[in-house]
Amino acid sequence: MTDGILLRELQSDFLLTKYCVIVIDEAHERSVNTDILIGMLSRVVPLRRKQNRPLKLIIMSATLRVTDFTQNDTLFAIPPPVVDVGARQHPVTVHHNKETKEDYVREAYKKVCKLHRSCHRAMCWFF
Repeated sequence: MTDGILLRELQSDFLLTKYCVIVIDEAHERSVNTDILIGMLSRVVPLRRKQNRPLKLIIMSATLRVTDFTQNDTLFAIPPPVVDVGARQHPVTVHHNKETKEDYVREAYKKVCKLHRSCHRAMCWFF
């Protein structure tokens, strides 16, 4: 569900009683909705804990500054635990045509074939 839909849920059920875990992914792509949602959830989590019905909040991001959360005692009175999952990064090369051809599907196919012939151990994504 989107952050907007979850904000709607908060309007009618502030403690989000239908949920036991909420995952916010790609938190670095911040919007006003995301910021409001995280702020509201930082209030809901302790309230649910007091009621002995804990709500687990998981905030995920590949590039987020962790200190924005762990050192913000207004947001979280007790610093939340952090799990750092290391990952490998691979070099990326972007290929594109300077102009859009009329038969762009055929041009994309030709580009894939060319890359496949020249890059034997590569993955190719098209957008």
